[in-house]
Amino acid sequence: MAQDPLCLLCVEPRFPGRLGAVADWLVRTRGYRCWFYCNGVGPRDHWPPSTGRGLEVVRFEVGGVARERSVPWTRSLERGLCYAYGAWEVLEARRPGPIDVVLGRSHGLGSTLFVPAFAPRAPIVNLFDYYYLPRSYDLADDLAHRLPPDYVRWRQSANAMDLLDLENGVLPWTTSEWQRGLFPPEYRDDFFVQHDGVDLRRFRGEPRRAGSRSRAIAGRSVPEGALVVSFIAPEPDRLRGFDRFLSLSNRLIRERADVICVVLGGGPVRRGLDVEHFGADFGTLALRDDPPADPARLWMLGAVSPETVAELLRTTDLHVYPSRPFVPSRSLFEAMAAGAPVLAWDAEPVREVLDDGRTGRITPADDPERAALLALDLLADADTRQAIGEGAAAVSRERFDRDRCLSRLAGLLDDLAKRSYSPAIGGR
Repeated sequence: MAQDPLCLLCVEPRFPGRLGAVADWLVRTRGYRCWFYCNGVGPRDHWPPSTGRGLEVVRFEVGGVARERSVPWTRSLERGLCYAYGAWEVLEARRPGPIDVVLGRSHGLGSTLFVPAFAPRAPIVNLFDYYYLPRSYDLADDLAHRLPPDYVRWRQSANAMDLLDLENGVLPWTTSEWQRGLFPPEYRDDFFVQHDGVDLRRFRGEPRRAGSRSRAIAGRSVPEGALVVSFIAPEPDRLRGFDRFLSLSNRLIRERADVICVVLGGGPVRRGLDVEHFGADFGTLALRDDPPADPARLWMLGAVSPETVAELLRTTDLHVYPSRPFVPSRSLFEAMAAGAPVLAWDAEPVREVLDDGRTGRITPADDPERAALLALDLLADADTRQAIGEGAAAVSRERFDRDRCLSRLAGLLDDLAKRSYSPAIGGR
């Protein structure tokens, strides 16, 4: 029979990535033992608390084109195979076990593709982020008339690794109905749809009213009576709409002397989706093209710890989410959890999360004037901001509470292990 608690193998290109918080929750609340196999690791202040205490991180090396930051589209499948092979090599060498269930993240790199060669009976649940359509969503619509031919060919082949995973007998998991709907119809009914949730405890704080208390962000004091407008992205890029935010922030700063705009995130563009700016510092380029109206009131705080993210979201008076159509970012869900009123640019994935007027405001993506007027109206009306923030926090408790979301995932993992575990796998 399966172990109680379960022994979990996680495979993702980078730790903690998306699955680190999931594995941490399973270890801390369900007593799972977890081996987390990855190629790279993020800063230690981003590591979850169970690391080294039931959650063991094991790095695997990759060879060939997988070592390169980007590759020609003709070699993207080869890159994914190198990742999958690197994970298998370390599994074979270290032979962790027993393994009751495997949790992987496809992420276009097929990290769990060869896991069945090591643990042939272990059920595999794979998180799928995004299925690329050749000329739709993300930045494809914006760049439609200037897409390089090689980039279009890449988009046509970019799903090859995910399709191999889907054909490899995994149980596919994704976090929204919109994401599920991007995949070919023959796979959609197989998907388990469940958001991975937000740790609501990190975002609890005093009721937000501008000027009602002293506030500080990353050690910088917010002047009494100031209104904080926030933007958060791992790197301020075009996909997440930093250019849109910058235009809006300049308008708000010009029209209101009490507005401070705060940006968290920094560094070069890492997503190949932005073919024009990949590897460049888009934030710096955008500031050069659209200089701040008052540099003293645009705080660019760069890459920060999760604690600073929570600090800002507990403090902000308006969180701006100007993303192009893409997988909703964690900052959107965290802003809702913190009870921050959100102004978001209209897109299908946004409408699945926000109810316009009740849990946020949604502005047409092609109407910057409308966005500015909505933002100014919200900044002028503290009662409306509070009502929207409270509505968002209530929905967050109902739909995006990590304890609820991951309890459902844990139930799935437990059931899969019980139904498929005979005899014990790997290491017995």
